[in-house]
Amino acid sequence: MFFPKEAALTRRVVMSKPVLEAAPEYVKQEARLRFEEIAEGLEGIPPDSSFWASVRVSRLCLVVHGWSFFYPLDVETLRVTEVRK
Repeated sequence: MFFPKEAALTRRVVMSKPVLEAAPEYVKQEARLRFEEIAEGLEGIPPDSSFWASVRVSRLCLVVHGWSFFYPLDVETLRVTEVRK
């Protein structure tokens, strides 16, 4: 499932259907909203910030109703790679 960025966002949020398959629909929808908020919040961080070097080597996780959404983050894309309860 790919959620196109809104006009104000320059970062993509990518959540593929096979990765999300096990999570209930209401959890996926809330996760999508939270990821869009995260992407929007990252817009103010310059591409040359040391923040990006740190997150490139980190495994990030968003927890929604007991479901963990793991994702890497780079300057252009937030991609969910694993979901588990």
